[in-house]
Amino acid sequence: MNILVISNNYPSPAYPARGVFVYNLIQQFCKLGHKVTVISPRKLKMSSFRKGKSYGVENCEVYRPSFFSVSSLQLGSFNTYRIAELGQIKGVQKTVKKNNIQFDVVYTHFMINGIIAVSALKEYGKPIFCAIGESDLVSFTKRYPKKYFDQSISGLNGFIAVSNKLKGQLMSYGIPEKKIFMKPNAVDLQRFYRRDKGDMRKKFGFPNELKLVAFVGRFMPHKGPLRVLEAVEKLDNVGVLFIGSGPQDPKGESVVFKGSVPSFEIPELLSAADVFVLPTQKEGSCNAIAEAIACGLPIVSSNIPEVKDQCHPSFSILVDPMDVNALKVAIHSVISDNQKCLEMSKNALDYAKNFEIGDRALSILNFIEARMKDKTALSK
Repeated sequence: MNILVISNNYPSPAYPARGVFVYNLIQQFCKLGHKVTVISPRKLKMSSFRKGKSYGVENCEVYRPSFFSVSSLQLGSFNTYRIAELGQIKGVQKTVKKNNIQFDVVYTHFMINGIIAVSALKEYGKPIFCAIGESDLVSFTKRYPKKYFDQSISGLNGFIAVSNKLKGQLMSYGIPEKKIFMKPNAVDLQRFYRRDKGDMRKKFGFPNELKLVAFVGRFMPHKGPLRVLEAVEKLDNVGVLFIGSGPQDPKGESVVFKGSVPSFEIPELLSAADVFVLPTQKEGSCNAIAEAIACGLPIVSSNIPEVKDQCHPSFSILVDPMDVNALKVAIHSVISDNQKCLEMSKNALDYAKNFEIGDRALSILNFIEARMKDKTALSK
């Protein structure tokens, strides 16, 4: 197939870490023999000069039209995001026409891009599919007038939801269950696998005498880095690797590492740890959790539906993400019992086979092709 991908969350030389999980999936589409063209609209301020870095081998033709944005502010019944949306719609239209892009199907990532594609490409009459990976759709839909939102999603021919929570929300908007394929996010097991712990600690200069907790994600309140730090500070001989960045700033003697790293270093840092901890309050389908599982780490995370979709009790302990004492108890129960830790690690590695990105890409394309072959399904 000729697949046109619309996603404003896709890496570039200027922003190599942006949308890496989208990039990884789309590259798998290419490896499966499909011709893929990506249109990734970017804000004007992102178009200014910035020293670039390689974000990996690119097997697609990628276009990055610019658009003007004034953020997302609610002014009465009007949300200023609609200005940016119009700019992206026009950018997609101009790019397709100028470059005479030929496509059989449109794959969009995140609902905003699905809505953009419906408006920008309706004249072509091609089926449009949308991957839903937001942590929540309810708050997102408030930026649109209800009639416009309902009309837009009715123009989408199928949805890939990364959690049962999101599948349920789609159905609450009147989307038939047969139009929804639920498949959690996945990882490239050729890149994310367990390295020798001792070797990785030596490489990064981490002490061998400490038990190490790994946190990966934005340093935001809903992700909970400061709750992790508070829990660990109540334990003896435990340090934390804070991998990421954000407005919150975990500080203290327990912080062994803090900062953003290239994507290839994340599995190495995870392999240096004993347990992965993420007390998140909301997710779509958490890539960081999938990556930690692939590296064989026991998981301590949140007792919320979207995390339950990813974690099996054989390698995870799920608690109230706001309960610091429960986090402390869960972490201690893993790191204080070497045999338990080893068993959870083995179970995580076995379970990681369910998160292979090539299999996920193939199953998504099979769903799309099945919908496309059923002409009556595309009209419903």
